[in-house]
Amino acid sequence: MNSILKFVFVFLNDGLPWVLIVAPVYIFFRILYIYVTSKGKLFIKYNIVRESILFMFVIFTTMLFVQTWAVDTNGKSDINIIPFYMVYTQISEMNNSQSSYSLFLLNIIGNIAVFVPIGIFSAYLFKGSISRTIGLGFYISFIIEVGQIPLNRTSDVDDLILNTTGAAFGFAVYKTGNFVKRKLKLSDV
Repeated sequence: MNSILKFVFVFLNDGLPWVLIVAPVYIFFRILYIYVTSKGKLFIKYNIVRESILFMFVIFTTMLFVQTWAVDTNGKSDINIIPFYMVYTQISEMNNSQSSYSLFLLNIIGNIAVFVPIGIFSAYLFKGSISRTIGLGFYISFIIEVGQIPLNRTSDVDDLILNTTGAAFGFAVYKTGNFVKRKLKLSDV
């Protein structure tokens, strides 16, 4: 649990300076886009909830790229193209020590969990399209993994699989939330 909290703190701490750069640039260009597409009638027909979720998606994705590309890990460069090799290795070593268990949680569970927000955001933005949600999760993860190769970082097909699974879980969370929301509205009638 301590390693998870540490990861969240580092994720937020390392990403904040980049967010302070990306957010104003994004807001400027998004307002410009809205202005141009609405023919000068700014903010007419635009859903503030959708715009807020799109903004959170951009900010979260920025922080994700910072964590996977810009943060120095002092690690070795490695490429794994054998599916489930690292997952199998970490599960088989998990009983050997507490640090192996922490590594398992951080790597396997963390790679799934960090993409759950991507799945939730994209499910909302794509109006519940599972193929687009999973496709976007795969695409973002693929860019991250390929981008790590020239940065002398570890690139692993297992991360691609786990990240995409996390986006699928995010989609399930979104759909479950919508289901509960509809049921609660029906019970109010």
